[in-house]
Amino acid sequence: MTPHRKRVAVIGGGISGLAAAKAFRAKGHEVVIFEQSDGLGGVWRETYPDVKTQSPKELYAFTDEPYPASVPEQPSGDDVRAYLEAYAAKHDLVGATRLNAEIKSLQRDGDEWVVTLSGRLFAVEERFDAVAICTGVHSKPKVPTTHGKSEFAGAILHSSEVTEASLTGKKIVVVGGSKSGTDIAVAASRRTPHAVTWVRRRDVWRVPYHILGVNFKRLLYPRAQEILIPSPWRQSGLGRVVRWLIAPIVWLHFKMLETIITLQCGLARRGLIPTTNVADVVACDLPMVTDGFYEALDAGSVVAAKGEIARFEPEAVVLTGGERVACDTVVFATGWHQTADSFFAEADRSAIVGPDGLYRLHRHVVSPDVTGLGFVGANQSFATTLTSELSAEWLVRYLDGQLSRQPTEDEMRRSIEDQAAWRRERPAAKAYGGRCIAPFHFRHVDELLEDLGAKLTPFNTSWLLPPDAAAISKHLESAPAYAVTDEKKDPASAVTDEKSDPLVRAVSTDENPAAPRKPLGRTV
Repeated sequence: MTPHRKRVAVIGGGISGLAAAKAFRAKGHEVVIFEQSDGLGGVWRETYPDVKTQSPKELYAFTDEPYPASVPEQPSGDDVRAYLEAYAAKHDLVGATRLNAEIKSLQRDGDEWVVTLSGRLFAVEERFDAVAICTGVHSKPKVPTTHGKSEFAGAILHSSEVTEASLTGKKIVVVGGSKSGTDIAVAASRRTPHAVTWVRRRDVWRVPYHILGVNFKRLLYPRAQEILIPSPWRQSGLGRVVRWLIAPIVWLHFKMLETIITLQCGLARRGLIPTTNVADVVACDLPMVTDGFYEALDAGSVVAAKGEIARFEPEAVVLTGGERVACDTVVFATGWHQTADSFFAEADRSAIVGPDGLYRLHRHVVSPDVTGLGFVGANQSFATTLTSELSAEWLVRYLDGQLSRQPTEDEMRRSIEDQAAWRRERPAAKAYGGRCIAPFHFRHVDELLEDLGAKLTPFNTSWLLPPDAAAISKHLESAPAYAVTDEKKDPASAVTDEKSDPLVRAVSTDENPAAPRKPLGRTV
């Protein structure tokens, strides 16, 4: 059966939103991107100083668009922003975008989705055949509530709000042991004569970009590395026996890695040895070492402190250990709230997120209980751009009924429960609501490609090399082609007048019921 042309709402204009919009348009669907900020690019639109990707550029690119050769292996924030802007322009996505569009709710009405946007004087309802949620895992800043915060005379910022000016010449405390925390601490130390205090609750393993001179991507990203970690996929009896037999080798492998990192990074003399096993934390929260971080600690331009902020004073913070630190700027690099489900009615929300907080999505994309909707970018990884693109391709074909392995409801529920059971036993796998697929990049990519009907060549050099965008591009090209029909809607009939367009309706708000109702016209 030939699928019909759909009107698709893409919520979010970052990496995953661009991937989804491009994939749906490539198959002939009408797409409207809703972005709450004033431009495309997501978290890369505005970044803190000196930021760069943790992943090498070949893992942080779309399969049809490599980074320019002039871009370094770890692209800077400016490099990523320019890359995404060029990608949006190349695929004509800018004209399909509504900026400053805040989604108030998503509700099902029969076979359609009603998207309600907040407005200053009125709300606007629009109807769509399908919705792609592309808000990623970095959408609402998480800032702890701390006693005395209102009394503090200085600035309190989330890492997403940090600018050049907010660091220059300031007395700064940075809270958070993540990569963004160490990035900002080092960036601040280069812009102020005062020592920067870096506060973390616990020490974590940080991976150097080169381990004994070998690029980390050749050690941590190959397919062979994935067999060393217990996985959420069901194993055969033989597979369980093999895992039992190689368990001592796996243990030795990770202990050697811990020893090498400890010695290379001088963790013992710096008092930064973690209490966890690196094998237990290999996931999306395993950060890279910020360039210059250990050197800044040795120089005293960054001072490490353990604990949390217990309370604020007008010109200082007091840590849980009792230490008082004078400051005029506090930066919380404390992560993000997971809000991708906040748009939904309770019935849909409870189907998407379980009582344990884990997202219940087949292939990290769809719920068997919520039709006409999927997530793109919910498969957080060290290769986010690649995995977002593949999940977008998967979602388009799933909604069109064109997957070579179209799953049944029972198959989806069984897969979801297998994943959830594994994540409940592995704390690191619960990060981001269980939406991290690292370190199983190849296994996840293989599943998506096989579902698409792509021709795979599993016995190749990928066992010893990291994921390759060029190879994945060839696999995508081998998936069966299809086209949609215009039998349901004629794109030439698209209008922006409320009276003649049943898909757009203005809804008055209590702010000014008498205000003129000008519906937000679509851009296609």
